[in-house]
Parts: sequence; structure tokens; C-alpha cells
Amino acid sequence: MSTEALRPPKNVTAVGAVVVRSQGILLVKMAYGPTKGQYMLPGGILDPGETLDDAVVREVCEETGVEARVLGVCAVRTRHDGPQNDTYVIFLLEPISGDPRSDGHENEDARYFTLDDLDAENVTELSRSMGKKALSGQLKTLEFADDFDWENSGRDAKTWRLFR
Repeated sequence: MSTEALRPPKNVTAVGAVVVRSQGILLVKMAYGPTKGQYMLPGGILDPGETLDDAVVREVCEETGVEARVLGVCAVRTRHDGPQNDTYVIFLLEPISGDPRSDGHENEDARYFTLDDLDAENVTELSRSMGKKALSGQLKTLEFADDFDWENSGRDAKTWRLFR
């Protein structure tokens, strides 16, 4: 029996951020893992008791020092490797304050890339693709449904999110 057959299936949910301002899109240079040395979207795995949108804001701040607000969901990437699944929800964010800086742990650099910068060899294809769409004004989003009747639904808008 293979080692993989002994391990229970794993389902991971992670978030990524397309943070855009006039200077470009915010990317981080990874310090570990299969994307070590490459620039990619800031993001990470959800903490227990956290909504996707709260997680992406937290991850951007932790990894880059940039405070940002969510504008909407702009992509979902799903994949599997045998019984191992992961879902990556990508949000469009607007920076509020802070200049990008490396967190000194997960990444070695954090900075804004212009449209021309995205063609560098060390930018992941997903980051390049999302950046080009965002910087050319072609990125579409699902936005937070702030007109949803949370009270009549019996839901709390802080713990139950709807994007449409």
C-alpha cells in the first residue's frame, strides 16, 4: 500500500490578492517552496473562524505591510493532485495605506510591478495573467452584496459573506 493511500484526503482553501494602484500590481518574491525566487500574488491559507475576505486583507498586511480593502472576487482557481484538493480564491483589493516591504519570513521582496515589469521571467504565470487583466482594466469582479437582507436571513454579515 502506498504512503499516499494511508494519508486522509486534504482540502485546503487559500486566498490571493490582486492589489492595484496607479504604479502597478503588488507582488511578493517567495522565500520558500516550489515558487521560491518567483514573484506572485500575496496571500495564504485561511485561519479557523475567518471569512475569505478577512483572510485576504490579513495576509496582504502581514506579508507586505500594505493595508487594503476588498473590492470583490476576481477569480477562483481549483485543482487536485489525486485525493488532495485546493481552492484558491483571488480578490481585487484597493490599497489604503502603507508602502510595500518584505515580511522577512515568507517573502524576500514586496513591490508594485508595472504592466511592462510583468513580463519578467521570475513572475508566476497566474500573477502575470491576473496583473495584465487588472492593469488593462479588463478584470471583472463579484462584489460584496451589501444590499442583502442579513436580518431576515438570520445571518450575521460579519461571519456570513455573499459576493455576486
